[in-house]
Amino acid sequence: MIRVDNLTINKRTFKLGPINMEIEEGYVYAITGNSGSGKTLFLQTLLGGIFSEKNAITYDNLNFEDNEVDIKNLYSYVADKPLFSDNLQVDEVVYKLHKLDKRFNIEKCFEFLSKNKVYRHKKIYELSQGEKKILLFSTGWNSHSESRLLVLDNPFSGVGLIARKEMLRLLRNYMDDDKTVIIVTEDPYIIQSLADYIIVFENGRVTLKEDVVELQARFNTTDIENILLCILKGEEEND
Repeated sequence: MIRVDNLTINKRTFKLGPINMEIEEGYVYAITGNSGSGKTLFLQTLLGGIFSEKNAITYDNLNFEDNEVDIKNLYSYVADKPLFSDNLQVDEVVYKLHKLDKRFNIEKCFEFLSKNKVYRHKKIYELSQGEKKILLFSTGWNSHSESRLLVLDNPFSGVGLIARKEMLRLLRNYMDDDKTVIIVTEDPYIIQSLADYIIVFENGRVTLKEDVVELQARFNTTDIENILLCILKGEEEND
């Protein structure tokens, strides 16, 4: 279990929190909200990329200050943007990541990239937005086999239908192993297709954390897009 206890991050022009929540194992959590609402900042803090108070975030009662290496071995991360130089070739990125993380499966990574026409000798700056997303997904996904948690930040933005279908299939297979997924997305279709729980951010605060099925029953509709519009507009559920 991940426990978030009174998490507060103060930036010069933005405040995140205070946030309190628990993330149970074996479920898919969709984090959503308008741009600039604090979703990515929360994710970065959750993964130890931004300093927080010692016990504000714990993984099975372990905190980052004393157990950073152990915690980082628990999860795999699919970033929103490339964390490597635009001048590198695709295959150079893959080999570098393998050196950093021995969980990384080179063969499966290249197989997925080839299947989706992301060619290994292309430079990163030559890739489209969708191709970069496919590369990020493949490099994060293929280090997941020993991970109990997979975290994805807007993985489907700009991705074509064929690649998206394959990515969804892989995620569903991962979910079948009773592992935990946290995905940041503003796409109602992805939330409806994957999520067990939805977490809504507004102005740095969590304004909703609810079981998706119960949320649909409360609003008397299965249409997640309309539900989100009502929530973000501050409208009540249907009578």
